[in-house]
Amino acid sequence: MEYDRKSIVERSWELFRIYGIKSVSMDDIAREMGMSKKTLYQIVKDKNDLVEGVVELVKKWIIRFWEVFYDDSLNAIEQHCRQREVVKELHRHFNPTFSFDLLKYYPEFYRELNNWRKDVIMKAHVSNIEKGKKEGLYRSDVDAEIISRLIVAHHLYTFNPENKIFDTTDIVDFNVVEQFYMYHLRGLSSEKGLREIEKLFANKKKSDYEHSR
Repeated sequence: MEYDRKSIVERSWELFRIYGIKSVSMDDIAREMGMSKKTLYQIVKDKNDLVEGVVELVKKWIIRFWEVFYDDSLNAIEQHCRQREVVKELHRHFNPTFSFDLLKYYPEFYRELNNWRKDVIMKAHVSNIEKGKKEGLYRSDVDAEIISRLIVAHHLYTFNPENKIFDTTDIVDFNVVEQFYMYHLRGLSSEKGLREIEKLFANKKKSDYEHSR
């Protein structure tokens, strides 16, 4: 059987996401991959090298998550509605242990990823807000740069359990995210935008209720 770095990194990410980085040893990864530890070390230098590869994989995942804000086939509020569905799915598998371990044991990787993520989030929201203003869905007096910085602050501070605003249980509760979406969108929206919110999100809630029965 042939092994490659990509498959090892992908499987390692799954294990880190579920159990955290600290709890998963190189022996665990070798066993999961069905290879010897010697073979594993011929492909990745050490665990530090593996974590670096996982961080690069996480970056690709984050980019895909925010791509919806550049989808011109959707209006600005539809973009949020589509992203909401992605967030809802991710929340079923969310475990903050990976981030905690990255901060504690690999702080350089954590800082680099966090700084990079801030830039990605901010640019995506600027794009969404400018689009919404052009479409008349958002208020014309909204400053895209300022609001996007506030959103970044929410992502990196408010929803960090270490800051004790929301704990881990709150963060994995989708209702918390739903409230944040509504708080953000209603604050941005014009009368036209508010009508679009009611139409889109009312349909989503109805669909969610029917699927839950």
